[in-house]
Amino acid sequence: MKLLILMFIGLVACSSWHWEKRGALDGDYARDENFCKQQVYSGTDGVVTKATVRSMHACLVAKGWRKASN
Repeated sequence: MKLLILMFIGLVACSSWHWEKRGALDGDYARDENFCKQQVYSGTDGVVTKATVRSMHACLVAKGWRKASN
């Protein structure tokens, strides 16, 4: 699980976009991200694929987040 988190952070750090949500408070993204990780990556043995990344993004969008350019 730690490897999965480090890989995810590495992918996010290299991107030219970020997630934002209108009216979000400090900690809202972390809470929603953790929820989505539990939903998407449970049972995947820590394997990150294009499909799991798309599912992760879809989960965040369903929670009201959207990608925004840096």
